Amino acid sequence: MSSPARRTRKIWIALAIVALVVAGGYFLRPWLGNRVIRTALAMAGATEIRFRPVTATPGHVVVEDLEFRVQGQDFAAKRLTLVRPRWWRMTLGRVQVEGMRVAWTIDDSDRPWDWSSPPRDDGGPAEPLGLPVESLALDGEVTVRAAGQPDQRVAVKLEGSPKGKLDWAGTLLMDGPGFKLAGAGTLLGLGTELDFEVQRAELDLEIWQGFIQRNLFLPGGPWQMGGRLTGVAAGHVTARRFAATARVSLRDGWMRAHTQDIAAAGAEAELEFSDLWKLRTKSGVLRLREMHIGRLALTDVSTDFGLWGAENVSIARSSFSALGGKAEVAPFKYVLRQPEVMTTLQVDGIDLARLKTLTTAGSTDITGRVGGSLPLRVHEFGVRIEPGAFLALQPAPAELGLDAVALVRSGARLSGGSMAVLRTLGDGPMHLQLEQLRLDIRPADLPLGCSARLHVAGETPAGRIEFDFDVNGTIERYADILTARR
Repeated sequence: MSSPARRTRKIWIALAIVALVVAGGYFLRPWLGNRVIRTALAMAGATEIRFRPVTATPGHVVVEDLEFRVQGQDFAAKRLTLVRPRWWRMTLGRVQVEGMRVAWTIDDSDRPWDWSSPPRDDGGPAEPLGLPVESLALDGEVTVRAAGQPDQRVAVKLEGSPKGKLDWAGTLLMDGPGFKLAGAGTLLGLGTELDFEVQRAELDLEIWQGFIQRNLFLPGGPWQMGGRLTGVAAGHVTARRFAATARVSLRDGWMRAHTQDIAAAGAEAELEFSDLWKLRTKSGVLRLREMHIGRLALTDVSTDFGLWGAENVSIARSSFSALGGKAEVAPFKYVLRQPEVMTTLQVDGIDLARLKTLTTAGSTDITGRVGGSLPLRVHEFGVRIEPGAFLALQPAPAELGLDAVALVRSGARLSGGSMAVLRTLGDGPMHLQLEQLRLDIRPADLPLGCSARLHVAGETPAGRIEFDFDVNGTIERYADILTARR
């Protein structure tokens, strides 16, 4: 065979191969398009992949009714479109997801995730993940769920595109009942690092209170709550580290306990997170316009506090006005899972007439002001006043109304001189100009069955009276401010 004929034969063979490839590609394009979808999802860890093909070519893939699972979590989308102008490359091209649907159970009550085979962390450097897409546009909704709570649907819109050769930039918008979030981020180094920023976040506590309390234990709960949380955040994430900060504000906050007569209103707070991942904050300020604990009303409440993890709250200072005077709580730490607090209440200028309205000690008339300190132990069963507490009379006019006969019969210890003065006064009421008033809680020499000793001294028209009275039973029952419902 001559050389020209041989060349002609090779050309025809080449043309036949090209024709076979083109024809094979034409007839196999549905299979190739579907294969692209399944391969990409499988690389992301998806299983149980189902969809209905609409257009399936290597360069343009459209599927509908897409469903798959990733580690036990169900995902679905109404339509997925891949536009691949350079279909021969290892890329999904321009990806558009419409009508995405995913359910997120925030308290793990249905245990949606299967971590039976967690990824191993050998301590080595992270491998570049890469993003085999040229752009991404996603819209849909996330259904937020928790046990005993109605589902909340949050609309989601995510867009991303390349920024340079190695980086990606994207935006995220979320909008639902009582919840809004707007953020942006940049994936760096082929997906090994992420810079993110939450430019605006809002949360209505009244709408989301049930979800919050499924994850955050509140003492004496459950509670009713309301108010508006707003915040901003920024951070940097790698395979080994999550570094983020945030600023959070509360406005128009209120709370009410279901199980006890405790309520707060007019709450405002500012808190800065120095480590958002570990929930560690700098010292913040919480202010309450008013707070009611049974029959006790507190106003102008101000507390300096901070978080050290999800369950540790540090109170650096807390002050308030009550009963015509001022009070301050000594610093203490509170562990949410161990509802017990030891602290000291320092009071100043408390009006005795108002204080008497909180006690169950009878109808004794008393005026004047007192100050002092009360070591307290607050636990799930109530409040216990610890040993060493006292109330000292302040230098101001004070008067105590007593019945002489009732005082003698009360069991109070009176000196001989005091008994002589009482005999002079005879029966009926008397008024004692107070000079000393001290309440010692659980001193060491108390008789068995007693919890406190009251020491009183003062002047009457007939002379000086001084007596000690041992309180039978627990002193706390005389100050049970939660017994009367408002």
